[in-house]
Amino acid sequence: MTAAAHPLFEAEGLGVTFPGRGKPVDALRDVCLTWAEGEVLGLVGASGSGKSTLGRTLMGLQRPSGGSLRFRGEPLTGPRDRDFRRRVQMIFQDPYQSLNPRRTVGAQVLEGLDVQGIGAPGEERTALAVAAMERCGLAPVDRYWHRYPRQLSGGQRQRVVIAAAVALGPEALICDEPVSALDVSIRSQVLGLLAELRRDEGIGLLFITHDVGLAWALCDRVAVLHLGELVEYGDVEQVLGAPRHPYTRELLAAVPAPRG
Repeated sequence: MTAAAHPLFEAEGLGVTFPGRGKPVDALRDVCLTWAEGEVLGLVGASGSGKSTLGRTLMGLQRPSGGSLRFRGEPLTGPRDRDFRRRVQMIFQDPYQSLNPRRTVGAQVLEGLDVQGIGAPGEERTALAVAAMERCGLAPVDRYWHRYPRQLSGGQRQRVVIAAAVALGPEALICDEPVSALDVSIRSQVLGLLAELRRDEGIGLLFITHDVGLAWALCDRVAVLHLGELVEYGDVEQVLGAPRHPYTRELLAAVPAPRG
């Protein structure tokens, strides 16, 4: 985080405990980190490390069992209000599960604008939805507006999800494995779109991934989670370029070497 950047989220001693067979299970333990505005912060770890739980806790989809959480300096202690849900959006792994199969693309991009009351109903609100779709590579819009999710490719569906979020003018996107369900040929396009949104719109990205290589290429800073604990945290070059923790070194060792 640069000196000029202000915190979006600040977590202090954050914990999440789930009931288990015999004894509770700590999904997160004493997590302390800061995510700054306009920053790409990576959450890296294997399945079960707690990274998705942390993302859901920031979003308000999971209640913390301990610690404190602040957004823009204000404590987050209960359900998120409508304004928060406009300013912070979440992109999930499987875009098909995020979309309503019975509603057209246009209706789903418009839905958030309707709920938030952004723009005047009718032409102004439709224009905002069209602009968001064009911004996310769904052009010409007429080709997609009346289609249903089943009529789109995986990459197109993820663009629809991102467009619905971007239409609300968010400050932050929590991206939970946003490209892992996509074909390899499409991943770089969606990653490029997210990078453009950060660069051009100043949107902060929380990028949750098991892929250390992606984190290294995309993120400014990275937090490495292992069994619910934050084992390394700092600038991406520092953490991934000169890892101190054995678990981080293990993750890096699993990255395939480039073919010569």
